Amino acid sequence: MKKILAIIAFAMVFTSCSDDEIINDKLEGKNEVVIEFDNGFAEDKLLLGTSTYTNGNGEVLTVNSFDYIVSNFVLVTEEGEEFVYPKNESYFIISEGGGDKPKKIQISLKDVPAGKYTKVKFGIGVDQERFIEGQAVQQDFWTLAESYNLTWSWQAGYKFVVLEGNYKEDTTENPFMLHIASRGTTVDLYKEVELPMDVAIVSKEQSPQLHIKVDANTMLDGKSKIKLSEGATIMGGDKASLIAENYTEMFMVHHVHHTNHH
Repeated sequence: MKKILAIIAFAMVFTSCSDDEIINDKLEGKNEVVIEFDNGFAEDKLLLGTSTYTNGNGEVLTVNSFDYIVSNFVLVTEEGEEFVYPKNESYFIISEGGGDKPKKIQISLKDVPAGKYTKVKFGIGVDQERFIEGQAVQQDFWTLAESYNLTWSWQAGYKFVVLEGNYKEDTTENPFMLHIASRGTTVDLYKEVELPMDVAIVSKEQSPQLHIKVDANTMLDGKSKIKLSEGATIMGGDKASLIAENYTEMFMVHHVHHTNHH
């Protein structure tokens, strides 16, 4: 009997210790959240200029450029509380590089408050609110976007997503260019996405990295099927709108990992 009581007493002590640890496990401080964009094409890694990819429309593609703007990041906790990243710092370029362009696939959100985050939201492109603030406000980002060939004239604005390369129809190889964007303030193709993810824990000790898989194939081979043979230069019109709808589906958070980082 004494032995049984001793076991019960030990179990009670053990349980209360565990509860104390949970109660005191309050996440504090701030840290960095790194987001990496892993650009691919269907199930394959995206390699510029070398690999060929066959899309669902039966067209064989080589990709020479894949560049896009992501913006307005928001992290959402388990309870639905939102941390909105400061707007002035929330515009980034992601690029597979090539030519004079350095590869740029990682961004960093600084000073994110402690919490357990289960969703990330962001925009594809530049929102109208930001655009109408004028060029002077955005000069640094505009210059950067220009160096990645992600701008038209200021009146026409930014290119949000650029996919370029060649495609084969039968044996003939032809160039294609997809430049999807708003047109000044007349056509607004800015899109937002919301992605669920494994819990990303931020604290003064913990810094998570989100690994987002991106499937460029979705631009042509998503909800709408876009055949390059029916028009290989798309910069506006109905097809640009369909491609913008398609690419809201091209992102998914593949995994989250954490580093101890003070």
